[in-house]
Amino acid sequence: MNEFFLWGLAVVALALAITAGARVLGRRRHDRLRARGYELIFSLKSYSAWVDSWCDEPLMSRIPDELALPEPLARAREIRDTAFPGLSQHMVRLLQSHSRLIEHLWRHKLLRLSQATGWQPAWQDPHYQQIRGAQEDLIQEIIGLTQDMIGDRAQEWRRTGTDFAFSSGMSTSLGPTAGA
Repeated sequence: MNEFFLWGLAVVALALAITAGARVLGRRRHDRLRARGYELIFSLKSYSAWVDSWCDEPLMSRIPDELALPEPLARAREIRDTAFPGLSQHMVRLLQSHSRLIEHLWRHKLLRLSQATGWQPAWQDPHYQQIRGAQEDLIQEIIGLTQDMIGDRAQEWRRTGTDFAFSSGMSTSLGPTAGA
């Protein structure tokens, strides 16, 4: 009887160790996903600040690769690829939106070069504002979905817009307070 009792204790101890190990591994996996979620949110906010920082600057001063896929958007895509594959359709829509934005800015630039009058700065251009508004809405949607996936809906993220407080601190650490 004593031998069965010891075997029973050993089985219970082993089961508890396996359960504790599984919890630790699950927690680590969740912590990594959460960190990647904050990186994705930070990259999306960085992308928005990137767009706002150069919307009225000459496109000729930018490297074509930077215009095609700016670093913050490339980073967001890489994070989505590795940690949030469920956001694929949203990322495709954001990349399409970026393409429309760049195309509009090129047309705007050509108009500006060819005519001394008749063009408007981006902040007065209704078509630009429409594209950016839709882009900001999509970014907010992706941020909300990411928050749901990482279990952080308590943190309310505000629109990125022309958030100079955010863009001036773009090199800050990641986390729920980065840029919020």
